[in-house]
Amino acid sequence: MNEWWAVRYRSGLLMLIAALVLMTPLCGLMFNCGCTWPWQGLDSHCNIHDSTALHQCPWCVSLLAGALSLGLAVLLGFLLAINVTSSGYDSRYAMAWNATGRVMLGLLSFVAISLISGYFVGAWQGYPYFVLMDAW
Repeated sequence: MNEWWAVRYRSGLLMLIAALVLMTPLCGLMFNCGCTWPWQGLDSHCNIHDSTALHQCPWCVSLLAGALSLGLAVLLGFLLAINVTSSGYDSRYAMAWNATGRVMLGLLSFVAISLISGYFVGAWQGYPYFVLMDAW
């Protein structure tokens, strides 16, 4: 029983770390704003730093909107990663597959909720680009 508890929370921690790494590249993908991977400069290339840019990144312009949408995505992804019911198997391989499934489910929900909330934040602020759409 104690092993399953450890798997649940380690899976949640892995999902949380992966979500924190994926936040800025996901922002750059959704809004084409210049945000990128942490080892490539995070938001140093974001159009929020360009004072002449006609439109600036919706998540960076409105810190409240960005924090709420990403916070909701991370929270729900973490909760899904730790609360998925176990398979009932007791072997170590089953626990490893369970942990992998938990992390993947959490990350998929993180990306889905980020895309949905990012779409609404961008539309609300009139940002002209979202993933593969050049205009709204």
